[in-house]
Parts: sequence; C-alpha cells; structure tokens
Amino acid sequence: MKKSTALWTLTLLVSFACAATAGEPANHSAQPVPLNPATRLQAAPQAASGPQWKSRDEYEAYIAMTGEKDPDKQLALAQAFVTKYANSDFISGAYTVEMTVYATKGKTDDASEAAKKVLSADPNNLDALAFLSYVFPFTYKDSDPDKAAKLSTADTDARHGLDVLGKLQKPAAVQQDVFNKYVAVKRALFNATVGFVALQNKNYPDAIKYLKAANADNPSDVYNFYRLGLAYYYSSPADYDNAIWNIARAAALADAAKNPAGADIAKFLKSAYVSYHGTDTGLTDIQAQAATQANPPDGFKISKPEPPKATGNQVIDVYNTMTYPLTLGGETAQKAWDALKGQAYGSGGAVAGVEKGTDAGTFLVHIAILDTTKSADGYDIELKDTTQPNVMNLQKGDLLTFKGNLDSYVATPALILTLVGEVTSDLPDKPPAKTNKPPARHTSSQASPGK
Repeated sequence: MKKSTALWTLTLLVSFACAATAGEPANHSAQPVPLNPATRLQAAPQAASGPQWKSRDEYEAYIAMTGEKDPDKQLALAQAFVTKYANSDFISGAYTVEMTVYATKGKTDDASEAAKKVLSADPNNLDALAFLSYVFPFTYKDSDPDKAAKLSTADTDARHGLDVLGKLQKPAAVQQDVFNKYVAVKRALFNATVGFVALQNKNYPDAIKYLKAANADNPSDVYNFYRLGLAYYYSSPADYDNAIWNIARAAALADAAKNPAGADIAKFLKSAYVSYHGTDTGLTDIQAQAATQANPPDGFKISKPEPPKATGNQVIDVYNTMTYPLTLGGETAQKAWDALKGQAYGSGGAVAGVEKGTDAGTFLVHIAILDTTKSADGYDIELKDTTQPNVMNLQKGDLLTFKGNLDSYVATPALILTLVGEVTSDLPDKPPAKTNKPPARHTSSQASPGK
C-alpha cells in the first residue's frame, strides 16, 4: 500500500524539538545559540567544551541559515554553509535544515540523503534517525535486489534510535508532558520500523512485539495496526482473533481519516473474516467497536466456521465439503491436504480474471465458485494452464468448466486452491471487441469523483 510522504509526523517532531531545544545534547551536536541581537554583536559565543565556532563569519552564517523563514532561501543558505564551512563542528545542523526543507517539499529521496549526511556527522541525531524510520516502510520495495541490506540498515538505525532515546534526559526548562510527547512520537516511529522489518523477514513474534509497542505510543496509526494484524494472521499457528481485531481497527481508522488505503484494508478484512468465520455476520459490529478502542475487550473471540450446510448446488456443495477441513488449520488441515494433494478435481465457475504466469507459457485463470467469493470480488481457484493461450481471451464473469490436479493451497487471507490443468469449455478465438461507449452523463445528484 502506498502512502503520501508529505511527512505530517515531521511537523510534530519539529514542534517538540523546538520545545526541547534548551537541552537535547543527544539530539543535536550544536549547543543552543543565543539569538539576542546584542549578543551577536559581540564575539561568537563558545561552549566550555564540545563543538566550537571557528570564526564570527561561520557563526553569523549559521544564525542567518537557522533564522531564515523562506524555505528556498534557507535551503540555499544551508548548502552554502556546507560548502564554505565543510569542517564546521555544526555541520549536522546545516544538513538537518536540508533534510527538513526537502521533507516539507515532498522530496523524500533528497531528504533521506540529507538525513544520512546528518548521521555521518552526528550518529546520535534523533531527528535524522526518526525521519529515516518514518519514510522507510513507504519507500521500501520488496523487488529491490538489495532489499536485505536495506532492511538490515533500517533495523539498525531504528534500534539505535531507541537506544539514544532511552538515554535522553529531560532538560530542566522543558515541561514533563512536552518531553513525554516528544519521546513517545519518536519511540513509536522506531518501534514501528523494527516491527515492519521483522514482518518483511517473517519474524512474526518480533513484528508483534514492536508493532504493539508502536501502537501503545500512537493508537491512531492506520498502517501499524494493519501490519500488526498481518503479523498475527501469518503467525504459525495464526491468531485470528487478534488479527481480525487489529485489521478492523486499521480499517476503521482509515475510514475516519478518509485514507485511500482504506478500501484495500477493508477488502482484505472482509476476505479474512469470511474465510475464517464462514460469513460476514458480525464484522460490522467488530469494526464499530474497534473504532473506539485500540485493544480488543477481554474474552474477544471470533467463532470458527460451522460445517457447511447443503445448498442443493452440487458444484458448491462438493467444493465446501472438500475445503472445509482446510479452513480449520493445524493438524486437521494438514491431514486433509495430505489426502487431497495431487488428486483430480473438476468443476465449473465464473472467471474472476486471467493473467500470464511468471513461468513462460503459463497462464493463470482465476475462478470464483462461491457466491460469497463473487460478492467480495475474489476467487476460489487458481488454474495453472500451459496449453491454452486462448484463455487470455476470457472476460471477467464468463462461465466455464475446468479440470486439473490439486497442486497447492493457501488459507489466508482467503482459501484458494491451485490446480494444474485446463479449461474444458469452449474458449474464445480472439479477445472481445472493444466498444466505444459514450461518456457517462453526470447529474447534479451524482457525487463528483473522489468524494
């Protein structure tokens, strides 16, 4: 799922950082600089120990940079400072300005590079560590050839951030509640990234541990609740109760915030819930409850699906009887699959979609059998076909028959059987003709797109 990296969190971080400027030695190498004009007319102030100004020009350039309100001018001053005073003890402050300006402009890659420069000069800089932790889950790509190295670096940075944050002392001039909020915001970011990395590495116990900690500090993060739900869902054995609750919480938060990721989360939630419970009965109540509290109430349980009842439709009844044991998980599911794997199976259904497989000459036909699957826009069967290129001419909704041998299955988020076989009904010789439909006419009663 994508998320705009407008970096709303950075605003909060900066506001707390400003409140704590009087004493955050672990966060900023530069000591607080007096801004009184009378003081600036005197010699550049020096700390008794630690970083030192090397000249009045360096000091004045730094003051001009930090005091500039126009982002473009401030960025130019920061870049000029870096060029002219490359050996400054306060170089990390200039890189921090670059990071902040780039972030507010939505230039995430440039901001990330600046954050890395901050850390090269000041390895304990909490603003830079927090920024990198915030953006990583939204810039990481599982297809990156060096994803293992990127995951490792992100994990190291986030854990280092937690270590530095744990040693941070509250300045005497800062109110306790302000300091606590500052710490909680950053701690949530660091824990969230450690949890995200663990989730990518399929280390579900660690993912649960750190994502729960992140949610304790920030009980309104859509993505962390969703990821925590996934960690519970893909654990072995799966914890369906906590999985459904946390994904429902994410869906409710996304809906309230009109987050565009909400539609995908809600779709996954319904599929997962129906797959485990059997129907969507009760799901609306769970979502309503999850919208008002971060944690499930004591004794929260989702009942397992009841054995399927005969419908009178042979296609559906055969499928339900065959797959029901697989939905129960554990040893029951394993024994059932040991007996089913490799067996022949044929039936009929409706096309949910067709795509080319990753292997050359392989086509994947997605077929919906159950009415609940069709209503959720999903599929029950993935048919791997290597002999019929014309399957690509099928359209969504076309009825067909098929046969094959059971090859594999997944139980989450919805149960899907994979068959190696073929379509046994007639296939179209060519793709459907494209029709030029006139544009839809909108009336005043219709909502405009995006609302």
